[in-house]
Amino acid sequence: MEIGSKEHKRLLQKAIFKTALKTFTLGAVIGIMLIIPSLVRENSFSSLMANIGLTVLFGSFAYASWIAWKKSKSVFKDF
Repeated sequence: MEIGSKEHKRLLQKAIFKTALKTFTLGAVIGIMLIIPSLVRENSFSSLMANIGLTVLFGSFAYASWIAWKKSKSVFKDF
């Protein structure tokens, strides 16, 4: 496999996607764990934790997307 070939680009994209997916998965697990208490019992503390969990979920998605975009932009600018 040569550098710059279609297979090489595909493998690079796959690696970038896997990194972004792992980053989002970690944030999603933490966010869901923070949301679970509001499903069991509804009070002000659990609703605050649910809001923090949603923020972590959306933040991790945004961060993973930003990492993937920056990495793909820096890797594929030479090709």
